[in-house]
This record gives sequence, structure tokens and C-alpha cells, in this order.
Amino acid sequence: MQNTDIIKIRTKAILDFLINHPDYQLSSREWLVFLTVAMEEGITSPELVEQLQLPQQTISRKVRNLGQTVNAAGELEGYNLIRIVPKGKAHSLFLTDNGRNLWQDFSDMHSKVDNIVIEQCGRVT
Repeated sequence: MQNTDIIKIRTKAILDFLINHPDYQLSSREWLVFLTVAMEEGITSPELVEQLQLPQQTISRKVRNLGQTVNAAGELEGYNLIRIVPKGKAHSLFLTDNGRNLWQDFSDMHSKVDNIVIEQCGRVT
């Protein structure tokens, strides 16, 4: 099995996970922000802007969607995946329990894909 085959298998699995997740229909930028926070908990919004090269306004909207806020009608909105902790003028971002569960699902998917790749490599040799 060639490297390009392995990359295709992994990429397809990641896309399937992201597009077809039963509980979270996040946009590509929301997934990008979520995965970045998951890999680097405690990151601040300005650090996200710098790292992802997205406008501050876009990051703020995505973080708000991934967090949980109360709207004007008093109803909860957002996915409750990220906890926003004030840190001076910036906010540090951490995963909530829901976020940790989603991150674990994502990690489990990678393990399954690794097993498939290992199994297929064994068949080729």
C-alpha cells in the first residue's frame, strides 16, 4: 500500500466523520476551531486568530456557536462543546464534557482507521 492510498483512506474517514456526525452538524470552520481548541486547550481567541489566519469576527462567531449562550428569549443556544474562560482582555478556551466526548469520538475514529490501514497493509505484503 502506497502513502497516497493511506492518505486517501484517512482523509475519507475524517470527512465522513465530520460530515455525517449524528449529533454535531458543524461547519468546516467550526470543526477547525473545535479541533484546534481540542489539541491546544487554554488557547486564547487572539492565538486562534493568529494560528488559523481567520478574522477575529469569524473566530468570535465560531467560538460563540461552539460554546453555549443564552439568547434574548432566555433559551440556550450553541453546541456546548467549548467553555470560554475570561483571561484579562482575552478568553481562554477549553473543552466542556460534551467537547471531550466528541474529541474522544474523533480519536476513536482515528484508531479504527489505523486498524483498517494496518489490516490492509498486511494483505498487500
